[in-house]
Amino acid sequence: MYIGRVVHIFYPEAIGDPFNTYDLSLRQSRIGDKVVVFTWTKERNSCIEYINKNFRILRLRGPNMALPPFFSEYPLIPNLSEFIKIESPDVIHAHSHLFLTTFSSIRIARKLGIPSIVSVHGLIADRDLLTNSLQNAYLHSIASWIFRNSTITICLTKSDANQVLQIGCPPEKIRIVPNAVDTELFRPYPNMEREDLVVWTGRFVPEKGLTYLIKAAKIVTDENSKVKFLLIGGGPLKSRLSGLIRSFHLEKNVFLIGPVKREEIAKYLAKACIFLFPSIREGIPKSVLEAMSAGKPVIASDIPGIKEVIKEGDNGILVPPKNPRILAKAILTLLKDRSLRKKLGWNARKTALDKFAWDKILNMLKSVYEEAIKIGC
Repeated sequence: MYIGRVVHIFYPEAIGDPFNTYDLSLRQSRIGDKVVVFTWTKERNSCIEYINKNFRILRLRGPNMALPPFFSEYPLIPNLSEFIKIESPDVIHAHSHLFLTTFSSIRIARKLGIPSIVSVHGLIADRDLLTNSLQNAYLHSIASWIFRNSTITICLTKSDANQVLQIGCPPEKIRIVPNAVDTELFRPYPNMEREDLVVWTGRFVPEKGLTYLIKAAKIVTDENSKVKFLLIGGGPLKSRLSGLIRSFHLEKNVFLIGPVKREEIAKYLAKACIFLFPSIREGIPKSVLEAMSAGKPVIASDIPGIKEVIKEGDNGILVPPKNPRILAKAILTLLKDRSLRKKLGWNARKTALDKFAWDKILNMLKSVYEEAIKIGC
C-alpha cells in the first residue's frame, strides 16, 4: 500500500505530534508499506529526504500564516496539489483538522479521486476566550467541511468521536483508533525507582493544569519535604510556572526540566514512583500511555478521554480537575502505600500491552486504510 501522509509540520522541525507521525510512518515503512510525507518547511528551499527505501519526506516551501500565541506555525503549501498528483498514493492520510494543509489535502484528494482519511488529535487546544471562540468558528465551518468530505475520520477516543458528530461528521465515517506506545522503550525498571520522585511530562500550556499541580506540590511538601517533582517539557507557560514555584518557596522540591529526547523521558519515568497528569482537557495523551507502559501508577484528572484509559483503583487514580487539595491527597496516599503503587503500576503496564502496543495499532490502521480504499473518495 502507498500512503500519502499530510502533516503541517514534521519531525525534527517540531516534536510532540510531529514525532508521533514520524514514528508511525517509519513503522509502517518497516512492515512493507510505502510512505511519502508531504509537509511544510521553514527553510528557504524545498527538499526531499530518504529515510529508507519505503519512506520519503517532501519538505515543501510556503507561507507561514502564524497565529500567535495559538499557533507559531500555521503554514500553507501552494504546490501541494502538484506533488500529490505526481506521487498518486493509494490513500491520503491527513493529520489534524485544525490546519489548512488538511483542508487542502482533502480537497485535492477529492479532485484526484483518492480516498482520504483525517486524524483528529484532540478537537481544540483550550486557550483564552477569544482563541477558543475562533477555534469554535473554525470547527463549525472548515473543520466540519473536512469531516463531511473525507472518506473516514479517525478519532482517538469515544469522547472526541461524540464531539465530531456534533459538528457535522456523518457517524458512518467515524473510526476510533487510539495512540500507540513503544512498550519496549517504556518498560518497568523496578530497581531504578525512587520512593520520593513524582514526574509529569508534556507541554507547558494552560490545558495541562500545571498551576494546580504546583499548588498540590506545596500541600504535599508541607507534609513531606523529601518529595521531588519533575516537570519535563517546554512551552509558553514556563516563566509563569517558575514564578509560581518561587512564590511558594518550592525551588528545592519542584524542578522544570526542558524538552528532552524520548530515551531520556524513559529514564526519568524509570526513576519515578508516581506519574501525574492533572489536565483540564485531553484525548489519550502519549505521555500517559508512556507512563503506564513504564509500569507507573498514574494520578490523572477525571475527564473525558483520560477515563477511557484510566480505571479508578485498577490501573490508576482519577481526581477532579482543578482541585489541588484532592490531587495532593491522592499523591500522599500513593507515597505512603507501596503495595498500592505496585498494583496500579502492574495493571497500567498490562493495559498498555493489551490495548496500545504498536503492533495492535498498526493493524487497526491498516484495516481503516483498506476500508477507505474500498469505499473510494
